[in-house]
Amino acid sequence: MNDNVKLTTFDPNDQLPGLETFDALFVRTVTKLNSKTLEAIPNSLKLIGTGSSGSDHIEKEYFKSRGVQVIDAKGSNADAVSEYVITSLLLWSIKRDIELSEMTVGIIGAGATGSAVADQLSQFEIPFLSYDPPRAQRDKNFSSASLKDILECDILTFHVPLEKKGAHSTFHWLDKSKLSANSFELIINASRGGVVDELALLNAVHENTVGDIIIDVWEGEPDFNTAVAEAAFIATPHIAGYSEQAKLNASKMLVDQFSDFFDLEVADSSKLYRSKKIDLADLNYTPYELLLRLHPLREYDADLRDLNLRPDKSILFQKLRTDRPYRYEYPYISLNKTLLNEFNVFKKLGVKPLTNT
Repeated sequence: MNDNVKLTTFDPNDQLPGLETFDALFVRTVTKLNSKTLEAIPNSLKLIGTGSSGSDHIEKEYFKSRGVQVIDAKGSNADAVSEYVITSLLLWSIKRDIELSEMTVGIIGAGATGSAVADQLSQFEIPFLSYDPPRAQRDKNFSSASLKDILECDILTFHVPLEKKGAHSTFHWLDKSKLSANSFELIINASRGGVVDELALLNAVHENTVGDIIIDVWEGEPDFNTAVAEAAFIATPHIAGYSEQAKLNASKMLVDQFSDFFDLEVADSSKLYRSKKIDLADLNYTPYELLLRLHPLREYDADLRDLNLRPDKSILFQKLRTDRPYRYEYPYISLNKTLLNEFNVFKKLGVKPLTNT
């Protein structure tokens, strides 16, 4: 901790603390900051940071107009989310007896997370297309797939911010119109609730024009549509990007930006990135079982489904996100060489061989 910085913490479930003496405020996605929640902005406040990739919970233009800069940790959880997507795909393909190399995945959004998903799909030689017209406009080296081609993909996975206005609005991007005119084997949304019209998606599942859905984000968060959750192949509580390494990435990105803004020195944080050894006594695993041993996807899913009939499910949804231990990303996990040699899938995921040292 820099001696020039005084840190005060607060519980996001409570109201905001008095900010009259603070120069900066760091929040998470559960804390909505706008002209209603923070009507009176103290003169001391110069910076607001959110430890998340998305910042749609913050009314950025409002704070910018009042001289407060907003920073975020965009891209910090890109690898964690891409692992959620590839793990979901692998589990789905095993359960449904589908050969992923015969499917084409359409990636909606080619920012940090969408690009990480593309890298994962490339490792497994799964065909894909990337759709991102806004990026194509600003990046001459990127070519976006056409809307027609992306809607002809077998699988769609979403990695865009929630934008409700403008030429590139993403609100209900996948709507009744697109769903009624096309069919998909699988829809994955691990971006923002509201990017997919959940009611239209549920209707498409009932009409068998969408085979399966995997949902991590919800329109009414922290509330969620129980009917959609029940119909999903996997339903999780906005936790795709939660990993030990993603949280460290977010913290480092915020601290670095904070330090630059206030011209402060920052300590080296590289030693915080630790690895995890998993030494299994029983090596008699199937790939499906081992995937679930290394990634708690089905645990997340079971936790969410347990809330379906609870009247306080909104509160408990948030509790799942805050209380769950962070998982380790695959490249930070070491596993028995025997299993790595037997199942090449884990080498592709980046799992390291376990050593005796």
